[in-house]
Amino acid sequence: MTQRRRVVILVADHFQPLDVIGPAEVFAGADQLRRGSYDVVVASPVGGLVRSDSGVVALDSVAVSELDQGLDTLLVGGGFGARHVGPDDPVPALVRALAPQCRRVASVCTGAFVLAAAGVLDDRRAATHWRAAEELAARYPAVRVDAE
Repeated sequence: MTQRRRVVILVADHFQPLDVIGPAEVFAGADQLRRGSYDVVVASPVGGLVRSDSGVVALDSVAVSELDQGLDTLLVGGGFGARHVGPDDPVPALVRALAPQCRRVASVCTGAFVLAAAGVLDDRRAATHWRAAEELAARYPAVRVDAE
């Protein structure tokens, strides 16, 4: 039997629905192909409803404080809110706390801004949406932004 791996998709208000729902569907599909492989959880700083950029989608989430230590993958979605976080904002602080527990940490699109604000991309190669690559490089010079 395969060990079940917990995937936490971290969201905050003004998330991009595609950046959260798309990866959740990918892991759910992988779980269907290989039963019992993945457990996907949507989490936010305080739990409850989280609103998207467009206002069309609101996701119910668990509070990060309710997660146990068995995290495999931490995934941060992008969106308008992700581009405007700073190092002292709650989501980058949560990434800093959770990243050492995880086998892998990743982001989708402008979620790279959250990872950069958390410091987990320092001295690493990273990508983001092509329109945001220059801004990411300017704001976080310790990150090697690959605009291609």
